Amino acid sequence: MKFPIRYCMALLAFLLITGCSRLTEEDDTQAEAAHVAVAEQAPGITPFIVNLALRLDDFADLESVSYTVAPKLGTFSKPVAVTYTRAWLERNGAWRAADKRLALAVFGLYANHQNSVTLTAHFRDKSTHVERLTLAAAAYTGSGALYTTPQVRTARSASVSPRFDYMMVQNGVTTPAVLDTDGHLRWVGTGLTNSISSVFLDDSFVVGSPTLPELYRVELNGSYVAQPLASTRYTAFHHDLTRGKTGLLAELDAIEGGVPRIESILAEITPAGEILKEWDMAAIFRAAMQAGGDDPSNFVRDGIDWFHMNSAIYDPADDSLLLSSRENFVVKIDYATGKIKWLLGDTTKHWYVDYPSLRALALKLKSGKPPIGQHSLSIAANGELLLFNNGFGSLNQPAGTSPGITRDFSTPSRYAIDEKAGTAVETWSYAPTPAIYSDICSSVYESAANHHLITYSVADARTRTRLVAIDSAGKVAFDYEYPAANCAVAFNSKSVDFSDLTLK
Repeated sequence: MKFPIRYCMALLAFLLITGCSRLTEEDDTQAEAAHVAVAEQAPGITPFIVNLALRLDDFADLESVSYTVAPKLGTFSKPVAVTYTRAWLERNGAWRAADKRLALAVFGLYANHQNSVTLTAHFRDKSTHVERLTLAAAAYTGSGALYTTPQVRTARSASVSPRFDYMMVQNGVTTPAVLDTDGHLRWVGTGLTNSISSVFLDDSFVVGSPTLPELYRVELNGSYVAQPLASTRYTAFHHDLTRGKTGLLAELDAIEGGVPRIESILAEITPAGEILKEWDMAAIFRAAMQAGGDDPSNFVRDGIDWFHMNSAIYDPADDSLLLSSRENFVVKIDYATGKIKWLLGDTTKHWYVDYPSLRALALKLKSGKPPIGQHSLSIAANGELLLFNNGFGSLNQPAGTSPGITRDFSTPSRYAIDEKAGTAVETWSYAPTPAIYSDICSSVYESAANHHLITYSVADARTRTRLVAIDSAGKVAFDYEYPAANCAVAFNSKSVDFSDLTLK
C-alpha cells in the first residue's frame, strides 16, 4: 500500500518529536530532575542572617549547596563564600522529606543593604542549579551595634594587604562578632552578653559562661544551646578558650573546700562539657618549689589571684602547654606530666628575686625586653613564641615584694627560645610612633607569616579600643577605633575564614 507523501512526512515528524522527548527526559541531569527553587525566605535572628527553604524533588543526588555574598562597591574583603556539605545537611536535619524542603541559613550579609547572593546546588553527576537572589537586610540595632560605626583611622585599601578578610572579636557585649577587613559587621547573634571566653570550631562558636560552669554552642544561624560541664567543681570560665591536643583548653575558676581557686586551673574539655584532663597551677608550682627547697606559701596563695592565667595554648611540636600568668611569667609545662620546662618573664619580680627554685627554671633573655603582663600566646609560622607584651606590672603580689616593671607602652613581641641553652631572644616587636599603651587584655595573632592582627583593648588610658592589621613590612592595612568599655569591646580578635568556609 502506498501512502501520500504528506502522511509520511507527518508520521516522521511525530516519531522524531516523541523520540526526542523521551530521550530528553531520560537524559535530564540530576540538577534538572530535582527542579530546585527557592520556596521560602524569612529574616534570621539578626539582619546578617536570612533563613531559606529550597524546594527540590530529589535529595538523594544532592552533594552540597554553596553561596556567595557579593561585596559592596568600593570594598576589598573577599566575598563571604560558604558551602554546606551533604554530611552537614544530613547531620543537622536540614532535609524535610514530607514537603521536599531543604532548610539552610544564608549568613554574612551586610545589614541595611540589598544583598546580591548567588546560590548553587551541586549534584553527584557534577551538574548544578544556580539561583541569583536579592536578600534585603534591615539595619542592625542590637547590643553589638557599636561595631557598625568605627572611627576609621586607616581604611582598607588595595595597596596594603592584611592577608585575611574576616575577624572574630571576643567581647563582653554579645556573642562573638565577625567583622570584615573593611570594617563592616557581618555576623552577630543574640541571647549572650559575654563571649570573651570563646572559640570558632569550623561550623559554630563555642562560648564559656563567665558566671556558670556552662558552655554554649552558637550556630551560624544564630541559635544556641547550653551544655553544663560534667564536673561541679568548676564555677565559671574566664579569659580565653582555645583548641587543645584533643579538645578545648579552658581556663576555669573553681572552689575547693570552700576556698576559691582563682584563675589558676587549666582543663582540657570537649565541646559537650566532658573533662578530659586538668592542670592545677597551685599543685604544680607547690611541688616544683618544694622540690627546689623553697617554701611556696607566700607565692601560691589559694583564694587570691596569684597566678592570673589569661592565655593557654597547646604546642604539638613537643607535646607541651604554654600558659600566660599575667602576674608573673610565661610558663611551659609538659602536657602529660605537668612538669615545668621553663619560665620567661620580668626578673625584677617576686618570683625571681625571692625563690631560687623558680630562678633556676628561668630562661636568660639575651636581648630585647621581657614579657610583662602579657596576653594572647601563640606559635608563629616560624615556630617562635608570639604574644602581646602589655607592659603592666603585677597587681596581686604579697605585701613588701616586688611587682616588677611597668612600662608606658605596649608591643606585640616574638621570642626565639633555645631550650637546650636556656635562653630567649626577642626577635621582633611592633612599636608605632606615637606609642600605644594597652595595659590589660589585648592580643596579637598572625593572619599569615609575618602579617599580624593586633587588638589594643584599652588604648588611650582605657578609653579606646583599636583593631589594627599590619603587613610584613609593618605597614598598616587597616586601623579601626571604637569607644572602649574596659575589655568588653574586644578582649582579643582572631582571623576567621568566611571567604572559603565549608561546613562539614
